[in-house]
Amino acid sequence: MLNDFDLTKLPLYLKTLIGLFTALTFIAFLWIFALTTIELGIFGSDENDQEAEAEYDYKADMQSIMADTEAVTAPNWADSGQEEPINADDLGNFSDTAEPTTWEKFVDDFKLASTRLAASTALFFALGFVFSFSTVQPRSKKFIYWLLAISILLYAIGLAVLNTCFYSNTLSYIATPILFLIVLYMCIRIFIDLRRKPS
Repeated sequence: MLNDFDLTKLPLYLKTLIGLFTALTFIAFLWIFALTTIELGIFGSDENDQEAEAEYDYKADMQSIMADTEAVTAPNWADSGQEEPINADDLGNFSDTAEPTTWEKFVDDFKLASTRLAASTALFFALGFVFSFSTVQPRSKKFIYWLLAISILLYAIGLAVLNTCFYSNTLSYIATPILFLIVLYMCIRIFIDLRRKPS
């Protein structure tokens, strides 16, 4: 029974529903790909922010603040009740933030990857289910499903070790375009079938 059914035989209102769903799914994948390019530094790199931070002269800024107030003091917590002036040279000790450890970077990346993997898997199932009713040959569908699943897995692994493994970018560079092309192909084939009249 299911072998005889395809998207071309749906009534117009269901074709509209499937078409809108497919378009939204493609936009969701597109959104994920855009975020990935930003995380990989391909697009939207924060180099300008880093340059501005490196050029910031905290000593000169502190000296101008001290010149304005001339009475900036802070409590000496080691000896209760006494105060000591803040020196411009000491500001550097407060301005530097501790660099995250490799383990902390890995945990952050792993959380990001697990979120993306969950979202991609849900979209994979939803889009794959609709695609299963397309007029594409069953053998081709099986190949597409395997290729899409492997691409999603490689993509997630690449994100999980984004800041801790030298090869993470390579995995993401390989998986992301393949993932994008497969999703694009699936969406196009669904749209083509929705436009066809039943045979």
